[in-house]
Order: sequence, then C-alpha cells, then structure tokens
Amino acid sequence: MSADSGSHGHQHRRWRLSGKKHHVDQVRNDINVTPLVDVMLVLLIIFMLMTLVMGRGHDVKVPNAKNFSEEKDNHEPVVTVACSDESCSGAELFVEKNKLGAVTPQSLKEMELQVQQHWKDPLTVEAGGAGRVFLKAAINVTYDKVYPVLEYMNKTMYVQQVDIAVAKGKD
Repeated sequence: MSADSGSHGHQHRRWRLSGKKHHVDQVRNDINVTPLVDVMLVLLIIFMLMTLVMGRGHDVKVPNAKNFSEEKDNHEPVVTVACSDESCSGAELFVEKNKLGAVTPQSLKEMELQVQQHWKDPLTVEAGGAGRVFLKAAINVTYDKVYPVLEYMNKTMYVQQVDIAVAKGKD
C-alpha cells in the first residue's frame, strides 16, 4: 500500500474527501428548499384538516333527531334559515355563507339564482347534488318562518329533494 492510499486500500476515498476544499467565508448561492417544502407540507395538512372541521353553510344550532340518514355529502347547495334577532321575531336567509336578508320574495328569487348557479358546478354535478338542496333551520326558528322557503323550493324551483339538517340526538 502506498502512503497516498486511503485506509483499507480504497484509493478513491482519500481523493473524494480531499478533492474539494470549502472555505467557511465563502457565500453559497444555491437555495435550500428543504425548509420551504417542510413549511408548505405543514400548511397543506393544516388546510386539509380545517376544511374537514369547517361546516358548510351558515352556522346555526339545528334540532336533535334520533332517526336520521348518514348519506354521504352530495355537495348540494346549503340553504339556511336563521333567526334575525334574539327573540326570533324574524328569519334571515343564507345560501352557503352568503346572507340574503329577511325571507322576502326578492331574497327567495336571489336564493333560486344562487342555488341554480351552484347546481351547475362540476363538483355538484359529479356528486349527484344537482336538483337537491340541503336545508338548515335553526332550532329556535318556527315552522311558519321556514314554510315560505320550502314552498318556494317546491312550487317555483321544482327541487327534486330537500335534505334537512339535524344533529345526532342522544339515545
């Protein structure tokens, strides 16, 4: 073995280790993307988890029910009827998270336009939600405030199916 050879007869090892000399004061001009990728993956995971946790439509407390369907989400538009004040003297109408105001003929017409636009969404069409509506009515809203919305959906919009939101009741 020669004096130049590396340990155990590996001549190339000594050459590789001593071939390039890096100076401490030399500036590196390449970008280290590993931290960027790590941060982006964490943000992606957080975003995916938050979309699962977030409910669709306007948030209201819905009535409890013992018997309910556990059908998968068909991505149908969510229409919400909520109280306009603490005493629930009036009702407000929402499509998804868009507030349309009090239940009036004008807001019902706007609801129809937004629902029909949602039915044209490719995700809704693919999931089978076209022609269907998911109705969320707050627990303190009386039926006389929900009735005009249901009547409009039935007689004017010709909705094929209305799924009503309920909370899982205690056994």
